[in-house]
Amino acid sequence: MKNSQPIRMCIACRSKQPQNTLVRFKHEGKLIVASNGFGRSFYLCQHCMENEKKVKGLIKRFGQEKAYFMALMTEMTTTSTYAMNRI
Repeated sequence: MKNSQPIRMCIACRSKQPQNTLVRFKHEGKLIVASNGFGRSFYLCQHCMENEKKVKGLIKRFGQEKAYFMALMTEMTTTSTYAMNRI
């Protein structure tokens, strides 16, 4: 029997990709944080996390401080790249 990979959608570009290639975030109060697996969350693809125009739109959409959101994107980009290279 074939094992199927869950498909999720990036909220910025609306592209559908396998779940293990996307990074998962969630709202905690008024902040965006890395998801811990509980509650409602959303996914971003690697391309959108590196695209300055997409990040600027996400900052505006979620009402985040630019410095905090950029630091989170940088941290998650390096973490997800490291995790993907280990697989």
